[in-house]
Amino acid sequence: MSMKKISIKKAKKVAEEYDLHPAKVKGSDVVNIRKKSNENLEDIDWDEFKEILDRKNLAVYKAEESDFLKIMKDK
Repeated sequence: MSMKKISIKKAKKVAEEYDLHPAKVKGSDVVNIRKKSNENLEDIDWDEFKEILDRKNLAVYKAEESDFLKIMKDK
């Protein structure tokens, strides 16, 4: 599967389309984009999500063949 780095703006657009939400594991700075509620995750706003990604040198990547999103190390 070929993945391409996308902007936070594009990630937000995909997230809105599929009812996805930025979140982090409670008590940590491990971020995720979630579909379903989970007692281990707390929702965060996109600004905090981007701040954590930047601090940890991470980025959102999108599969070129679909709307699958994944958080990975920024190249």
